[in-house]
Amino acid sequence: TPFRMRGILSMIPAIVLLSACGNPPEAKQPEKPQTIEISTDLENPDSLLAAQPLAWKNGSTIREGLAFSGKFASHLDAENEYSFVFEQKLGYISTLLPARLTYEAQVYSEKPAPGGYMVVSVDDKGYYQSYPIADFFAKGGEWKKVRATYEFPDSLVPSDLIKVYIWNNRESELLVDDISLQFELIPEKKQ
Repeated sequence: TPFRMRGILSMIPAIVLLSACGNPPEAKQPEKPQTIEISTDLENPDSLLAAQPLAWKNGSTIREGLAFSGKFASHLDAENEYSFVFEQKLGYISTLLPARLTYEAQVYSEKPAPGGYMVVSVDDKGYYQSYPIADFFAKGGEWKKVRATYEFPDSLVPSDLIKVYIWNNRESELLVDDISLQFELIPEKKQ
């Protein structure tokens, strides 16, 4: 039976080769966080303030004149201490709740290191975080992109109301344009 032994031995490399051709176990790739971006260049204030459900407020600060893009910007001064405000219940933004938010805007100040803060609050949770904009302005007389990322508590629910704005504290004259909110959402838990 040497012939039979040779046949079996010649089949072993084929069996090894076939088993090696199988699919390798897939490495689990981390899921990329899902994001939602909400932005405005303030060029359509009437439609922004009429959209339902209402999300943008404080339209009285939007004025025609000097702007980063287009011809409208939110004007902050001694009388208007709050910029154009994004205010919305979290459940209207997404069915998934946010883990963090990155706020960006173009801001103009005549003076270096102006007073003013980028603010995010969720009143129902007592959440309030602010970052000064002064660090973005080594000198005045130019537009600067301001940016801050806010980490949210795990206790958020869809009915919580979020507010996002620049607070001037009546210290400086500021113009705010091209507002962008990037919500990074918590993935749905797989059961």
